[in-house]
Formats: sequence, C-alpha cells, structure tokens
Amino acid sequence: MALIDRIENVIKAELNALLDKAEDPQKMAANLLLELEECLSECRATAASLICEEKALVRQAADAEKQIQQWQEKAELAISKDREDLAKAALVEKQKLATVITSKTEERTKLTEALAKLNEDATTLQAKIQALRVKQTQFKRHEASLAVRLKAKQVLHSEQMQSSTQKFEQLMCKVERLEAEVESYELGNNSTADAFKKMAQDEQLEQELQALKAKVQNNHAA
Repeated sequence: MALIDRIENVIKAELNALLDKAEDPQKMAANLLLELEECLSECRATAASLICEEKALVRQAADAEKQIQQWQEKAELAISKDREDLAKAALVEKQKLATVITSKTEERTKLTEALAKLNEDATTLQAKIQALRVKQTQFKRHEASLAVRLKAKQVLHSEQMQSSTQKFEQLMCKVERLEAEVESYELGNNSTADAFKKMAQDEQLEQELQALKAKVQNNHAA
C-alpha cells in the first residue's frame, strides 16, 4: 500500500538530523509536524476503513455458515425422498459456500495483519509527534532566551547607556566633592576644641611626670 510505504518513509526519517541540518529549525519542525499529523490522520482513516471491511467479512462468513447449514439440511431431505440429484445439487452449493468462507477468512487474515501494522505505525507516529512538539518547545525557549540576551547586550552597549553611565559618574564626583568641602569646614571648626583637648592631655602628662620624679627621689632618700 502506498500509504504504508509513505508512513514508513516518514518514520524512518531521522527528525533530529533533519532539524540539525535545517537553516530554519523552527520552520522545518513545523513542516515535519504537519506531515506527521497528516500521516497519522491518513493512518487512522485507513484503519477505520479496514475495520469496516473486516466486520463485513465476518458478517458475510457468518451468513455463508448459515446457508451451508441450510443446504446440508436440504441435502438430507432430498436423500430421505430418494432424490439423489437434488442432494448432489445441494452439496455443490454447500461446497461453493465453503469456498467463499475460505476466501473470506484469507481476506480477513490479510486485513488483520494490515491493521496490526497500521496500529504499530500510528503508535510510532504519535511518539514522533510528541517528541517533535517537545523539540519545538525547546526551540521556542532557546529563541526567547537568545532574544532577551541580545536585547540586554544591545542596551549595555548602546550610546544611551554609556552616556547615562558617564552622567552618573559625573554626579558621583560632584557628590564626593561636596562631601570633601563639608569635611574641610568641620576640620576648621574643630581646631579650637582640639587645642583645648591637647592642653588638658599635656597637663595630665605633666602631673604624672612630677609624681614619678617625687617617687624616685623618695626611694633614693630611703
């Protein structure tokens, strides 16, 4: 079947390899996803058609079985009436129906095999679709991350950013200069207080020195 051949070709395709080679992985992934979903849809539609055929074969085989039983009964009736000619004719019809049943059984076997193959392919296609959707999500996240990083770099390297940085540095210089001026005023205002503090320290030091001399003299006198 052409459909099964097409599905097998899609399934055998290495999706990751195709995406790696693509100039636009996002577009390639979208096209692949569309093709996979179309194949899955066709696969399911074909499976539904085969299931209908299979049910028809089962019904036809069951009808043939009933007719075989009827011809068997007719053949027995003909024998009971000494009508071998009619009995033989009934048995011929019975054989024809048996042949029909055999044919229907063979057709049903082929349909069952085709349905099993389609079910297997549908499962594989569904898995590939899921994997591709995950890949698409990864692409989108990566693309969004790159866009944010690019915008950040553009802002950091923009003339406006550099100009703002320079203005901020100039403002900081002005603030530091003002702080220095304030500190210089405070140094001038505290000079008198520092002088009195130094005088008090010198007086305390002189007192300690005189006490030490007196102690030494007393020790020598003793």
